[in-house]
Amino acid sequence: MNHNLGQIKQDYQNINIPKDLEAQVALAITQAKEDAAGKQGQPAPKKASLFRFPFAKAAAGFAAAAFLLIILANSNASIAYAMGQIPVLGAIVQVVTFREYKHQENKMEANLKIPEIQVADSEGNIMEEATENLSNSIQDYTTKIIAAYEADVKAAGGEGTQAVDLDYEIVTDNDKLFSLRFHQTITMAGAAQMEKIYHIDKTTGEMVTLKDLFQDGADYKTPISENIKAQMKEQMAQDESIIYWVDSDITEWNFQEIAEDVNFYINNSGKLTIVFDEYQVAPGSMGVVAFEIPTEAVSDILKDGYLL
Repeated sequence: MNHNLGQIKQDYQNINIPKDLEAQVALAITQAKEDAAGKQGQPAPKKASLFRFPFAKAAAGFAAAAFLLIILANSNASIAYAMGQIPVLGAIVQVVTFREYKHQENKMEANLKIPEIQVADSEGNIMEEATENLSNSIQDYTTKIIAAYEADVKAAGGEGTQAVDLDYEIVTDNDKLFSLRFHQTITMAGAAQMEKIYHIDKTTGEMVTLKDLFQDGADYKTPISENIKAQMKEQMAQDESIIYWVDSDITEWNFQEIAEDVNFYINNSGKLTIVFDEYQVAPGSMGVVAFEIPTEAVSDILKDGYLL
């Protein structure tokens, strides 16, 4: 990454790309452009892009070429090196590898996948502090899960039945945010599902929480909470099988307001989505529940760039 621009250009031009790979890339890009051009004038797909650039409508077509480029980059070291020199805006956040925690003792078992995350600047230099902050947060979270499981194993004395599973997915990766979502399931007589979502602002490399999406000092909890309550009531009115703890006779169970550390992410439509663990706001039969918040409900207190 310490090459000057002249050396980078020379290194790139000297790369020997196999003819068959070069032809495949060219064919994929040409096809993507034709597909994108053919879609001009058609209605936009329901799954909207979070990017606001004019070429966003062509994203689906370019995806095929991008997928092929990913394959080629992983197949040829020279190509991967050349692509690594292409400048991008903002921080680059990626899962570079993952480790597994596996344990089984009689009817007690645990299977955890724990990603290793790396944050780099636009030139590819590792942002040590940002990487360490996110890595430490993930380590603290997963260490607690493992410690709780091992304590249960010890307490059970070989007689217990329990399964602990942890997996993850990238739920947001746009020009502003990178969000990593963990899914935890604990199975005994029944199953309990819990979520944890971490976010990196790609323009700064800093971790962000829900309040960081809003203007300093703004009351974001009230409009979000009131909208969630309205959605709960509307869903229950439309389907008697849906149950939320809102306006129920057991008042201490009723949902009042979102917590400061409530889980959230920005969905594919650019909307804020609030996520509740199983049993947090509804019976276990409802599982993990999520509510998309209309942007107009919080538009007057938003910071620019996060929501559509």
